Amino acid sequence: MKKKKAISIFLALLSLLLIPSAMLAATVERLAEGVYAFIGKDGSTNSGFIVTEEGVIVIDSQGTRQLAEELKKGIRDVTPKPVIYVVNTHYHGDHTFGNQYFSEARAIIAHENTRRALIERDKAHKERFKKFFGEESLFGFNLTPPTLTFTDKLTLWSGGRKVDLIFAGGPAHTDGDIFVYLAAEKIIFAGDLLYKGRLPLLNDGDTAGAGSAVVELLNTGAQIYVPGHGPLADKNDAGEYMGYLNDLRAEVKRLMGEGKTLEEVKKEIKLPKYGGYIRYADWLPLNAEKVYAEILRVEQENRYIPGGEPAPLKK
Repeated sequence: MKKKKAISIFLALLSLLLIPSAMLAATVERLAEGVYAFIGKDGSTNSGFIVTEEGVIVIDSQGTRQLAEELKKGIRDVTPKPVIYVVNTHYHGDHTFGNQYFSEARAIIAHENTRRALIERDKAHKERFKKFFGEESLFGFNLTPPTLTFTDKLTLWSGGRKVDLIFAGGPAHTDGDIFVYLAAEKIIFAGDLLYKGRLPLLNDGDTAGAGSAVVELLNTGAQIYVPGHGPLADKNDAGEYMGYLNDLRAEVKRLMGEGKTLEEVKKEIKLPKYGGYIRYADWLPLNAEKVYAEILRVEQENRYIPGGEPAPLKK
């Protein structure tokens, strides 16, 4: 038993040493009484936590063990109270793979689609995660899916504080996105429904739905937005992100209207207004590919003749 425990401790320490230091050095920012944002370095994953009279509600548990432990330290620096709930805004591993390190929580809460995606896509999801974070990033990892799920909206009451968990309404960044809304403080934890200063990778969702979700965020009247990646944002930043989504869709549609192939669209697309965003060069072509596929799908649906065959698409 002692030998097994010693091995576990050794592997845990080794995993901490092997995670690149560039992913560390997140900052904790106080947003309101008992409300904090955990802002990742250089556009890395953001989390948050809410301190109530009962305990702490964590929003997104980070991905690697080291980052989850850094988040826990940030919480301990603020309060000795235990973590009572963990909320996952969507299924992506950089927001959920830290769940196992919050075993004291009463429940891990998410949309039902998030739980399903974590379980059904487990193998491919882990492989994709390791491509971003390194082969050693999942040392000692055990999938820990949400234990409490909902479909549209769930309100938590903790120590007299109201915390609304709201489904984005349909496929957006993923098909299970939720945001956390504190109406009294006018604060939103948006998960990856919102980015600031960094391009998203949109291959898992729907770009039109992503734009509609930003409208939902703005309609709350919130004043402070914690994006999934990037520094703290306001409603103007949310509008700028929605502008990126609209400009992306419009430019792909324009290029397709000129008869460009997929590869030509990916090569030629430029949105200089967003050229300073992190991941611009890497992810703009991939996001264009996603929009291209969406436009083709809509064209096919529009050309379908009931009772007949789908009309051929332009190549």
